[in-house]
Amino acid sequence: MEPSDMIDVTDIIKKTEETLENLWKKFELFCPKCLHFKMGQCISVLLQHEYLLESDCEVINSIFLLCQMAQPQELNPFNKIIFNYVNQKPVTSKVAAASYLINLLPFSQSTLSSSTSQILQSVKSIGAPLKNFPYTPKPDCSLPIIVDDPENDSKDEQTYKEVLSQLFGKDVPDSVFVPPLVRPPPPLYSEEDDLVWLCPNDTEYTFAWQPCIADDKDKPGDVKKLFALAQRQSLDSSQYELIKHELYNNEEFLASLSLSPAMLPKLVDKNPSLAVDLLLLTAQNQQFGEYLTALINMDLSLHSMEVVNKITANLELPPQFIHYYIRNCITNCTEIADKNTQHRFVRLVCVFLTALIRNRLVNVQDILIEIQAFCIDHSRIREATGLFRLLKSLDTKE
Repeated sequence: MEPSDMIDVTDIIKKTEETLENLWKKFELFCPKCLHFKMGQCISVLLQHEYLLESDCEVINSIFLLCQMAQPQELNPFNKIIFNYVNQKPVTSKVAAASYLINLLPFSQSTLSSSTSQILQSVKSIGAPLKNFPYTPKPDCSLPIIVDDPENDSKDEQTYKEVLSQLFGKDVPDSVFVPPLVRPPPPLYSEEDDLVWLCPNDTEYTFAWQPCIADDKDKPGDVKKLFALAQRQSLDSSQYELIKHELYNNEEFLASLSLSPAMLPKLVDKNPSLAVDLLLLTAQNQQFGEYLTALINMDLSLHSMEVVNKITANLELPPQFIHYYIRNCITNCTEIADKNTQHRFVRLVCVFLTALIRNRLVNVQDILIEIQAFCIDHSRIREATGLFRLLKSLDTKE
C-alpha cells in the first residue's frame, strides 16, 4: 500500500453529500477486500488523533467504514478503537456524532440511503450512551504515537497530505505505543545464612528412590478409570485385584460407579469375574432383578454361563430366573446355523447344566421335559448323552 492510497481514502472520507451506501461502494472499488484490514489500521490511526480529521462528517465516514469492514460486528477487530473514541472526554461534537452513528447499528436501508450531512442534522449536542455495543473494555496503559504541535496551527490541504505521506510512507504504523514494563533485577544476597537465588555450580545431586511412587494409582479416581476400561477390554490379574479390593473395602466407591443393568453385558463379556463380584455386592439392590433380566437377554456365551453358575452357587436366586436362563440357552443353541459352532455350544450348555444338577442348584423336575428333548436332539454329542443318563439316574432314584 502506497502513501497515495491513503490520501485517496481521505478524499473519500471527506465526501459529505454522498450516501453511506455509495460511499462504501466507492471504497470497495478503490480498496480490494484483501487490503481492508491494513486500510482499517490506517483509518484507526486517523480516528485516534482527531486533529487529523477536521470535521464531524469525516469522523462519521471513518467510523462507518470501520464498521463495514468486518461483519458480524462482534468479530470486528476495530471495535476497541470505536469504543474508545465514543467514550472519550470531553464529549465534543465529533464524539456525539460518532455515538449517534454507532447506536444505529445494524445499519438499516434508510440509514445507508442517508448522506453524512443528513445524519448530522439528527445528532444531539450531547453524545448518547452506547446501546448493546459488542465490546468489553479492558485496562490500557498505551500512549498515542502522534502528538499535536500547538505552535503549528497550519491546516492547509498540502500540509495535511505531506503529513499523511510521511506517516504511512513505509508501512502501517502501530496506532499506540506500549511502553516496556521495567522490572528491577532481584538483589543478590551476600550473607552466608541467606537463601541463594542463583543456580549453584558446585553442588552434586543424587537420585533418591521414593517407595510410595506407585501408590498414586490406588486412588479411587484412577480405579474409576480402570473400571471404565474393564467395559472395553480384559483386565490383567493385578488390575482386577485392585478394583476388587476397592469394591469390598470402600462402600462409597461402589456407590460412585453409577452402575446400571446396561453395563452388565459388557462386563460379563470382557471381565466375568468382576461381573460376579458386582452382582454379589448388588444382590440387595432394588435393581437386582433388572440385572438378572439383562443376563437372561444376553447372547449365549461361555462367560455368561460362568457368571450364572457362580452367582447361583453363592446366592439364593429366584427359581424362575434359572429356568428362564436354561430355556434361553437351549433356544440359542437351536438357532445357531453353523454346525461346528452349534456343537461347541451344545457341549458348553450340557457341561453347565450338569454342574448345576450335580451341585443341586436347580430343580430339574420343573424343566425336565425341555432338557431331555434337548439331549435327544443332540444325542450324537457325548456331553448330551452324559447329561441324559444323569437325568435318567435321578429319575430312577426318585
